[in-house]
Amino acid sequence: MTDTIVGNTLGIFSLCLTISFATKNIVVNRQKNNLYLCAAVTTICLLLLETATVYLENNRSASYVILYRMINSLGFSLSPLVPFFLLCLNSIGKSSTLKALLLRIPLLINAVVCVLSCWTGWVYYVDAAGHYTRGDLFLLPAIVSMYYIIGLIAAILRTNAEYEWENNKVLLLILLVPVLCMVIQIIYTGFIIIWASVAISLLMYYIYLRELQFTYDAPTLIKNRSAFEKDMEHSGKASEQVVVVVIDLNHLKTINDCFGHTAGDEAIVDCANVIKQSFKGIGRPFRIGGDEFCVLCKDMPVEAVDKALYQMDHAAKDINRNRRFPLVLAYGYSVFHTRGREDIHTVFTYADRAMYEHKARLKRDV
Repeated sequence: MTDTIVGNTLGIFSLCLTISFATKNIVVNRQKNNLYLCAAVTTICLLLLETATVYLENNRSASYVILYRMINSLGFSLSPLVPFFLLCLNSIGKSSTLKALLLRIPLLINAVVCVLSCWTGWVYYVDAAGHYTRGDLFLLPAIVSMYYIIGLIAAILRTNAEYEWENNKVLLLILLVPVLCMVIQIIYTGFIIIWASVAISLLMYYIYLRELQFTYDAPTLIKNRSAFEKDMEHSGKASEQVVVVVIDLNHLKTINDCFGHTAGDEAIVDCANVIKQSFKGIGRPFRIGGDEFCVLCKDMPVEAVDKALYQMDHAAKDINRNRRFPLVLAYGYSVFHTRGREDIHTVFTYADRAMYEHKARLKRDV
């Protein structure tokens, strides 16, 4: 009993600390930050409920039976909410009514069954003397939670595909620790470790999300300027040849002025997607400024870069058919050689100059 209370207290403390951090430093965006906070607050509630059940289990009394039943029903009902919030956090976007319904139906079914267990004993049973036993449907909350956890893992692999595999491995490890603890607690009833492990995992998850923000550009999911500077420096020492491609999205200010900043953000994301698709397997893209991107193509022939730029032009034309405002991309590149006279920073300057020359030609052709 003491071990559980101490563990839960530490879990609550770590979550309160995390919530304090998250309210001051938003992770990714406000919507995702709110979902993260919902998961953290729900976990604190579950830790408090779990602590109460442990106390009541060790201080059995007929006068506590109704309270004991209510706490168990509430705890089992809330359990799947944490992976549900995390799933929503990792799969924000437009979804059909059917998909939204399918996500919420298991929550509703689980809550109804758990509440009715006060009288039916389906999930758990607390007798008149305060003795607790598992019911025939005891695994229902765990099964519903696993439904959301599996969806969460799939969402991570799908929506975070642009992140390096090393980052995804860390995230999956963070999220799988509570799953392992849940299996242990189901098999060995003496161990009460699920929600303390969830609390620690949520703290680690916040640190993970903050770490990504230092490396990745949140709207486009490609690496940012800071990561670009490090990668370019490393490429200048480790690669025989690097083609430095600088790409600029034309008319962003006009888009913002005429259609609003939301349209401008949409244009930047579409631009990043076009670049990622066109240079897949050829080079690594970065967002190095508001409307400026760079691709580092290491040890790739210039012909492959020319082909990627040709594909990028055609991809932009295809996407422009369904847009209110066209994507117009200006670009230029230069080639760095380890045995050449110029360092890679000078080569980047040449590529930037070539991009501005292309931009000037595009303006003349309008």
